[in-house]
Amino acid sequence: MLRLVFVHHATFCVNSLAHWLGDSPFDDRHTPRDHFITAFLSLGEGYHNFHHQFPQDYRNAIRFYQYDPTKWLIATCAFFGLASHLKTFPENEVRKGQLQMIEKCVMDKKTKLQWGTPIADLPILSFEEFQDQVKSQGKKWTLLEGVVYDVAEFMTEHPGGEKYLKMALGKDMTAAFNGGMYDHSNAARNLLSLMRVAVVEYGGEVEAMKKNPLVPVYNDRPKEE
Repeated sequence: MLRLVFVHHATFCVNSLAHWLGDSPFDDRHTPRDHFITAFLSLGEGYHNFHHQFPQDYRNAIRFYQYDPTKWLIATCAFFGLASHLKTFPENEVRKGQLQMIEKCVMDKKTKLQWGTPIADLPILSFEEFQDQVKSQGKKWTLLEGVVYDVAEFMTEHPGGEKYLKMALGKDMTAAFNGGMYDHSNAARNLLSLMRVAVVEYGGEVEAMKKNPLVPVYNDRPKEE
């Protein structure tokens, strides 16, 4: 009785446990999942997400370390000429499914983090308006790559000291930020994303444009028709 109960549950858990336990590395629109425990009980059928996504493939598991004795048996038979025309899904397409699920997982994790106001939603200022906010209104603003950042709350936290940020107020510090003074890390850029307040028309007063007489510097807003 115990033998029959075990065999029947191991056989049919491919339609129960294999749709509940594990993850979905290739497609999550349906319930089949991959897990070692189900694979062990069902002689490899536990890599069920792969089987549902690529049903014509003779394998259930595609990695050498994954438990799939049925695949090994078929491959061994093919080696000795006892099986032929083994079908496998193109590796390129299998990798597409995996990467799509990785991307989906990453995007889901990104939604749980704060990324600041999207650049497309920021108000637009002229370069003069940006400078006026600093000079007349006392804003602690600096400009990097056309985006205005409010560094007021970060002044005392800056690793290089407060003096460098004071020097950057009301100026385009793109060149200095990108290696002219110090080539800042990805962490610094991520932190800056929470300090966005506006964008400047035409990207601001870029030093490279000022030094090249052939490139005009636009500071005026386009006139309305």
